[in-house]
Amino acid sequence: MTYNRRHIIKSVCSSVEISASSKVIWDNITNVKIEQFTDPLIFKILNIPKPLRAEVISEGKGGKRIAYFNTGKRFMQEIIEWDPFKKYSFSFNPEPGFRVCYLFELSEGVFRIPFGEYLLLSNGQKTSLRLSTTYSIDRRFYLFFHFPVWLILKIFQRYLLASIKSISQRNEHDKN
Repeated sequence: MTYNRRHIIKSVCSSVEISASSKVIWDNITNVKIEQFTDPLIFKILNIPKPLRAEVISEGKGGKRIAYFNTGKRFMQEIIEWDPFKKYSFSFNPEPGFRVCYLFELSEGVFRIPFGEYLLLSNGQKTSLRLSTTYSIDRRFYLFFHFPVWLILKIFQRYLLASIKSISQRNEHDKN
């Protein structure tokens, strides 16, 4: 993805407390399986693809992960930071034709999502998981799209974190 002065770059963050070890959570953020969760109705209305799973192909900085969606489209993610059980960041790299809200082409266009990051902070029994998403909007449309884009990303993050929390706590419980 190329960025020029026509795009304003912003970030949105959400976090959740999880009653599970950072190792269990790490396993569930690097290799995600959430196809069994029902996505919010707003995603269906706005034609936001449902995430199904993501698989790490090669670990470590410079490694790869593929995220799969119900539309058959994928994000071909490159791992930027890999600090096991602490921090994981990646570029999204959506395939051409990956659309959201019927008209936004994520690989190029008015709205883009270049980067994501998970940060884990453990304090014994609980772990705080923070998800940050970097997004950009063409400055010509920024005033019109900024709030709706921020809100939808916030809802998406909360959905994803709630799914990871549910899976991680179940895995932690099954482990004991």
